[in-house]
Amino acid sequence: MTTTSLTLIGLAIWILGFFTIAGYLQKVYFKYKPGRPVPAIELRDDVDFYPANPITLFGDHWASIAGGSPLAGGATGVMWGWLPAFLYITVGNIFLGSPHDYATMHLSMRKQGMTIGGLITELISTRSGKMGVVLGWLTISAFVAVFLSSLANLFEATPELTLPTIAFTVSGVIMGFLIYKAGWPVMRATILGIIIVAAAVYYGLQYPIHLSHNVWFAIFVIYPIISASIPAWMLVEPRNFLNFVFMCVGALVLLVGCVAGNLPILLPSVIANTPKGPLWPMLFLTISCGALTGMHSFWTTGYTSRRIPDEKFVRLIGYGGEVLEGLTAFVALASAAVLPLAVYTEVIGNGWIFILQSGYAQIAGNVFTFISHDAWLVWGGLLGSIFMITTLESGGRNMRVFLMELYTMATKKPIGPAAQTPAKWGAATISLAWCGALALSGAWFYIWVLFPALSSLLAVMSFMTIIIWLKLVSRPTGYFWFALIFTTVVIAIPGACYLSWTYIVQGMYHLAWIPLLAIVLTAFFYLDFFKKKNAITDKDIALATAEEDA
Repeated sequence: MTTTSLTLIGLAIWILGFFTIAGYLQKVYFKYKPGRPVPAIELRDDVDFYPANPITLFGDHWASIAGGSPLAGGATGVMWGWLPAFLYITVGNIFLGSPHDYATMHLSMRKQGMTIGGLITELISTRSGKMGVVLGWLTISAFVAVFLSSLANLFEATPELTLPTIAFTVSGVIMGFLIYKAGWPVMRATILGIIIVAAAVYYGLQYPIHLSHNVWFAIFVIYPIISASIPAWMLVEPRNFLNFVFMCVGALVLLVGCVAGNLPILLPSVIANTPKGPLWPMLFLTISCGALTGMHSFWTTGYTSRRIPDEKFVRLIGYGGEVLEGLTAFVALASAAVLPLAVYTEVIGNGWIFILQSGYAQIAGNVFTFISHDAWLVWGGLLGSIFMITTLESGGRNMRVFLMELYTMATKKPIGPAAQTPAKWGAATISLAWCGALALSGAWFYIWVLFPALSSLLAVMSFMTIIIWLKLVSRPTGYFWFALIFTTVVIAIPGACYLSWTYIVQGMYHLAWIPLLAIVLTAFFYLDFFKKKNAITDKDIALATAEEDA
C-alpha cells in the first residue's frame, strides 16, 4: 500500500457517504422545507443567534468540532496499524459520525436552537437532561485543561509560532468587521487574512518571540474568556474560517504529496496488541473525533444551529463538516503511516504533535522540495497549534452556554435580558478558571480517563433523543436504532469495561470506578429512554407531526 492508493480510496468513501448516505437520510428522515423560519432569525440577538454567512459558518463549525482531537486520534490510533484506523475514520465516519452530527443539528434547528441538554430534557426526561449538561461541561473542561498545558509547552518550545498565532487572532477580528459591518465579500476578506498570516509565518521564523510557560498558560486561560463572551461574528467565526482555509491548504498540500509522492506505507497494517492494550476496544477509545463522538452534539446544537441562515445548509454543514473532520484525521494518519515503526514509536513518546510535524514534513518535503524541511516542521506545528486554540475558543463558548443552562435548570428561572451580558462573562470566567485549576492541579486526569467512554455514552444519548423525535413526527427510526445498538454494544460498554478492568489489573483502584460510572449512566439513560418511548401516545404523535408539517 502507498500513500497514493490510500488517499484515493479514502476520498472515494467520503464522497460516496455525502452523496448517498446523507442524501438518503435527508429524503427519508430529515425533510428540508424551503422557507421554514430558523432560530438564527426568529431569536436573533447578534451574539449567539444571527444568520451567519454560510461559507464562514461552515469553516467555523468544522474548525470547532475538529480542534486538535482528530489530529491526535489519527496520529495515535495507528499504533494498532494503519488499516483499522483508516477504516474507522472512513467507513465509521460516513455511517455513524456524520449521521450523528447531521441529525442532532437538524433536530436543534427544529427546536429553536436548543442545546443537546435541552433536547434531552424535552424529549426524554429532566434527569437525563441534567446529566447530559453536567457530563458535557465536565468533559469539555477536561480537554480544555489538557490543551492549556499542551499549548503552553508547544509555544515555549517553538517560539516561531508566536507571531503567526497573534496574526490569526488579529485577522479574525479584522475579517469579522469587514464581512459583517463593512459588507466585504468573504473571499476578499479571507485573502487579506491569508496575507497577514503568511507574512507573520515568514517573520515568525526570522524573529521568534520567547515567553515563559507560565505567561503562555495565563494567556491561554484569559483569551477564551474574551472570545466566549463577545459576539461570535466579531472573532470566533471569522478566525475559525481562516483556520479552515489554512487547514484546507495544509490538507491539500499533504494530499498532493500523498498522491504525487506515492510514498510507501511503512507502518504495519494491523497490530493486534500494543503496550496500550488490544486493538478492540482500544481503537474506539483512542479515535473518536473524525469517526464518531457524542461530544459533537454540543457544537451541532447550542453552537452552530443558532447561526444557520436556512435549513438547506444543515446537510452540508452537519454531515459534510464531519466528513471533512475524517479527512483531518487522515492528515495525521498519513503523516504517521509513512514513518517506520521504530521511528513512530520513538516520536510518539514526545506527543502526537511531533508525529504530525515529522510525517507532514516528510510527505510535503518529498514533493515541494523548494521549501525547507524546517519550514515544513513549523507549518505542521502551526496547523496543530491553531486547532488546539480553536478547541479553547469553541470549548470555552460551549462551557459558558452550558453553565448558564445548568443555572436555569437548577433555579427554574430564566436569565433576564438585563442580566444576559454579565451572566455570559461570569459563566465564561468561572468555566476557564475551573479549567485552569484542573490543568495546574492535574485533576483533569480523573475526568480525562472517562472521556473515551463518555464520548460514546454521549453519542448513545444523542441517538436515543433522535429516535424519540423521529417517532413523534411519524418518521422511520430504523437507521438510528442500528446506530444506537452498535454504539452501545460494540463501542461504549466494551470500552468502559476494558478500561475498568485495566485499572483493576494495574492496581489503580481509585480510577477503576470511573469507567463503570459510564455504564451506570448508560443504564439510567436507557431506563428513561424506554419509559419515554413507551409513554408516547397517538395524541402526542399527532400534535408533533402537525407541528413538524406546518
